[in-house]
Amino acid sequence: MALYQELQRLSSLTPIILLVAKPQVDQGPHIQKPVDINELIDLIECTTSTASNEAPHIVSKSPQMKAILKDVKKLAKSNASVFISGESGTGKEMIAKAIHHYSKRKTAPFIRVNCAALPETLIESELFGHEKGSFTGAHARRLGRFELADNGSLLLDEVTEIPLSLQSKLLRAIQEQEFERIGGMKSIKVDVRLIATSNRDMQVAISDKIFREDLYYRLNVLPIHLPPLRERKEDILPLTEQFLQRAASSNHTQLKTLSDAAKDKILSYPWPGNIRELSNAIEHAVIMSSSDIISADDIALKIKCETPPVQLLDEMQKHMTLLEMEKRLIQQTLRSHNGNRTRTAKVLGISIRTLRNKLKAYPELGQ
Repeated sequence: MALYQELQRLSSLTPIILLVAKPQVDQGPHIQKPVDINELIDLIECTTSTASNEAPHIVSKSPQMKAILKDVKKLAKSNASVFISGESGTGKEMIAKAIHHYSKRKTAPFIRVNCAALPETLIESELFGHEKGSFTGAHARRLGRFELADNGSLLLDEVTEIPLSLQSKLLRAIQEQEFERIGGMKSIKVDVRLIATSNRDMQVAISDKIFREDLYYRLNVLPIHLPPLRERKEDILPLTEQFLQRAASSNHTQLKTLSDAAKDKILSYPWPGNIRELSNAIEHAVIMSSSDIISADDIALKIKCETPPVQLLDEMQKHMTLLEMEKRLIQQTLRSHNGNRTRTAKVLGISIRTLRNKLKAYPELGQ
């Protein structure tokens, strides 16, 4: 332990993995003898990919973001769970990274799990790991994200996409800070700080039995809500400058500037995709513009509204049930996006998995 602390003091940027006979509390990233090569590879990839001493650069010119960053530095000192809510593209992952950076765990791993991108059959193994032979295809023991995040922070991105059947095991792992791998008999103790995010209305998710209420309150000890970009317009131009520099660097082009008309166009647009959409629009403009000054015409914005048409609701009969309205809304949104499920899910504010499940429930939609 003394050696580990001394190595950290000498170079906090150098990833350190200890080879130990018996794990101890606050030991840092470690692997127990005898060494399993697959576990070692997982741990090396995890430790080297998260080792950074730099705070994420978060633009905070607006009063809302200044207040949020002030809160981030306060709550980072705690070990309590954090729940970050907000629309897609508002920067929830960046805030999670900032919490980790300002915490005492900053030199330990920061592990992210994209819950929406994982098939339901793989989420348990991804979170908790598995033993060799525990299921078909489990050819070797594999560490889960909880183990890889030991002494660090674990980000559960879009946590509401975790299946209800697995949420009780997740709740126990958070409460007890211990779990078993799939196919394992031994309880594994960890010291992990949980950060969860969601773009959903959590009260609706709870009432619809999509998410356990007790799990939500366990995660929502320290809540943070990120406002959409349209509600913090003071951040739009500073973010644009940041994206101009990034696009010039990544595309090896000269740094470009915006014309006044381009700035007006950017400021007047509602940015339904938030920061992510702004970043993409600026990179597109940098690549496509033939001048050092980006004009309004160079900025390709989705002029058509990205939300389902309001008139659709007006057309619906007042005696329709909620399920019938949902079915109609999905059908019309799919049609307006030529059957593209990814775009439809984004417009409806749900994950692609949720849309897929709803389409299974409505086979008459022909999807």
